[in-house]
Amino acid sequence: MKAHKLQFDRLIDTNPRTGVIKFSDRRMALVSVEALGILRRDLVNTLSMERAKGFLMRYGWACGYKDGQTLEKMYEWDSQKELFLAGPYLHTLEGIVTVEPDILELNEDTLHFTGIWRNSFEAVEHINHFGHSSDPVCWILIGYASGYLTRVFGKEVLVYEESCQGKGDDHCYFVAKTYDPRDERHKQDLRYYKSETLLSELDRVYKEVRELNENIIESERVQNELTDMLLEDKNVSETVGLISNIVQKSIVIDSFHKQMDSCFKSTIDMETYERWIKSEGRYEALDTYIDTFPIRTHDVNLGRMVVIGDKPLSKREQMIINRSVTVCTVQLYHQRKITQSIWRKREDFFDELLNNKIDENTLQRHMPVFDFDPQEPNRILTLKIEPFDNKKDILQYIGLNYPDIDAFIKDQYIVLVLTEKEIEIETFTTKLQKVIQEEFKHIKTYISVGRIAKNLKDLAKSYKDACRICDFIQLAYPTDSRASYYEELEPVIMFLKGIDQEELIDFCKETIGKLVEYDDTNQGNLVITLKSYLDHNGNLQQTADDLHLSIAGLRYRIEKIESFCKADLKTGTGRFKYQLAIRIYFAMQIINNRPALTT
Repeated sequence: MKAHKLQFDRLIDTNPRTGVIKFSDRRMALVSVEALGILRRDLVNTLSMERAKGFLMRYGWACGYKDGQTLEKMYEWDSQKELFLAGPYLHTLEGIVTVEPDILELNEDTLHFTGIWRNSFEAVEHINHFGHSSDPVCWILIGYASGYLTRVFGKEVLVYEESCQGKGDDHCYFVAKTYDPRDERHKQDLRYYKSETLLSELDRVYKEVRELNENIIESERVQNELTDMLLEDKNVSETVGLISNIVQKSIVIDSFHKQMDSCFKSTIDMETYERWIKSEGRYEALDTYIDTFPIRTHDVNLGRMVVIGDKPLSKREQMIINRSVTVCTVQLYHQRKITQSIWRKREDFFDELLNNKIDENTLQRHMPVFDFDPQEPNRILTLKIEPFDNKKDILQYIGLNYPDIDAFIKDQYIVLVLTEKEIEIETFTTKLQKVIQEEFKHIKTYISVGRIAKNLKDLAKSYKDACRICDFIQLAYPTDSRASYYEELEPVIMFLKGIDQEELIDFCKETIGKLVEYDDTNQGNLVITLKSYLDHNGNLQQTADDLHLSIAGLRYRIEKIESFCKADLKTGTGRFKYQLAIRIYFAMQIINNRPALTT
C-alpha cells in the first residue's frame, strides 16, 4: 500500500441507522473546529497559556499515536517510508490541516522529517480568540505528529514548528526529529507530554495564587514600614539597612559608580561589588548573583539599587525590592530638590557678591549654605564643559566624589570654592579633570583657578579671574581639555578682563608668530633671546651674560629679530608691544606644556 492511495470513504465506515462512525474498529466523531477553539480559549483562561499548551499537546499525541497504531495494522505497506507518509495524508483527509511533506530521512536509529502545514484550524482559532502570538500555536498538530511518528518509528520522536501561521507567518513549517537528550529544545518540549490531571493543575495554580497573595501582603507590609520611615524623615542609609535585613542580601545605592549608601552582609559581598564596579559590570563571581534596579523619576536618573546575594532573587524578594525602589526614589528625589535649592542659593549669593550687595547681615543669612570660612584663604575654581548639556550630571558627580567642597552652577560655569590651606590646588585640579574625563566620555573640560582670596571682596575677584582664564584657555586650545591658574597668567590678567580674548591671541600670533615659526623650523632661540632682551630693558651686556653670548652674537640675533618682526626694539613703544606678546606667548606655553587630556 502507498500513502497517496488512501481514500476517505475507504478508511471511514459510517452506519446511517446507528449514526456510528468508525475508523477500522475505532469509533470516531465529527467535532466542530469552533468548539475546539472555544475549548482552547477556556483552557487558557482557566489554567494559563503554558498549561493549556501541555493539555492540547498531550491530546494531540494520544490521537496521533492511536491513528498510527490503526494504520499500521490496516494495510500491508510497500515500505516503512510509505507508512510515515500515511500520517500526513490521513491528517489532510480528516480536515485537520493540509500537509505537504518536504524532507524525509531515516535509518534504524534516527529520523528527520520536515514539511509544510497549510490551513491549520488551530492557527485560525488561536488568532480568533487571542490574536497573533509570539510563539507557535499549533499544539494539537505537533502533538499529533509526535505521537504518530513515535508509534510507527518505535522510538521517541518530537515535533516542533519553525514557522507558524499563528505568529503571522505565511504557513506553518514543522520539523520532526528523534529525541536527543542533549538538545535543550527537546528537553523543554518533553515536559509538556508529562501526564497531569486537571486536579493537579488546579492545585498548582491555587498554590501559585496563594504564594502570590502572600508575597503581595508581605511586600505591602514592607512598603508601609518604609513609608513610615519616609514620613519620619529617616535617611536613605536607614532605608537600605532595613531592606537588607528583610531580604538578607547586601544592598548598595550608587550613582556614577560611586556609593551613596550601602549595607553589606559580608566583606566578600563588598569585595565582589568593588570588582564588579571596576570591571564595569562584567565581573562574575562563583555563586554570587548581582541584580540592578534603576532609580528614576521624570526622566531623571537618580541612581540605582544593586542587590548582591548567594542565590537568585525569589518572586517575593523581587516584589519587596520593587516596592523599596519606589520609596528610595522619593527619598533621593527629595534630596535632589534640596541640593538644587542649595545650588540656587549659592548662585544668588554670588550674584549679590559680584554686584557688591553683600553686607554683614546678608553674609550671615547666606553662609549656612556654604561650608567654607570667608576669613580663611579660599580660591574659586571654574569648570567649563563642552558640550554643556551634561552640566547637572557633572555637578552631581562632583558632589558625590567631593561632598565637602561647595559646588554650584553659575551661568556657563560649574563653580567650586576651594580652601587653600586644605587642598593642594594643582594636584586637586589634575585629579578632578581626570575623573570627569573618565566618567563622561567625549567631552572637553576647561578648568581654571583664580587668585587667593582672604575676604569676600577678593573672593569676587578670584571668581572673575577664574572665568576669564577659563574662557581664554578654551579659545587657545579648542581641541583639548586644559587647566590653568592665576599665577600662570597674572602678567596678562588685566588684558584678559578688558580685551576681546580672541583678539589677544591673534595679537600675539601677529607680533611674534614669525619668530616662533622660525624657531620651530630651525631649532632656533630667537624667542628666548627676545624675552631676555626685554627682561633686561634692552641692556646688551646683561642680556649677553644671561644667554652666554658675545655682544656681537647678540647684536646679530637682535637685528634678525627686528628684520623678522619689522620692529624697532630701541623705542619704549616697540619694547612694550613685544613685552606683552612675549608674556602672552609664555603663559600659553606653560599651559601647553601641561599634559593635555585628549577626548
